[in-house]
Amino acid sequence: MSTVLTIANGKGGTSKTTSAMCIARALSGTHTVEVWDADPQATATSWAEQAEENGTPLPFTVDVTNKAMLQRKLRKTTADYVLIDTPPGDPAMIDAAINVADLVIIPTSPAIIEVQRLIETAQNIPDHIPKAALITRANKQSVVYREAMEFLNSQDNLPVFSTAIGHRLAIQNSYGTYPELFHEYSFVTDEILGATA
Repeated sequence: MSTVLTIANGKGGTSKTTSAMCIARALSGTHTVEVWDADPQATATSWAEQAEENGTPLPFTVDVTNKAMLQRKLRKTTADYVLIDTPPGDPAMIDAAINVADLVIIPTSPAIIEVQRLIETAQNIPDHIPKAALITRANKQSVVYREAMEFLNSQDNLPVFSTAIGHRLAIQNSYGTYPELFHEYSFVTDEILGATA
């Protein structure tokens, strides 16, 4: 039976697709992995197509999905891990992806307005579904980052990944490539494996 990781945030531009692809890359070293692209903008799908055209195909499949297809695809998949890259601003699709998740990963930058949006997303996740916040695009020396981590760590029902993803050009430029095995995403993946074992 597949372990489903849903990458969700009601806001766009929070590194959902990048996180899905980099975590899938890290998992694919030891597990079979599928990424399901539920975003009509199809960024994950375009990423995979561009990598293929560049002669560096990804070591996992990327497939389009939508709310109507979700349950059927879940019955058919044989992947160890399925990552669902959700769209912003589509509550019905986000809810459907959350409801089939074994773990919901909520990426956000450390900016206060972004963290507030993350809290709104987290509050809409049923209590029985595990969830965790993932800080992305972080300057780990900044006051903003430290304040965001302090605030998130003070939340009773919202675990936070112990590793934040730094604001690095190499990560931003990984779109359309066979992504490097970024150390921070490797550490996050280790935490995921520990939480879902």
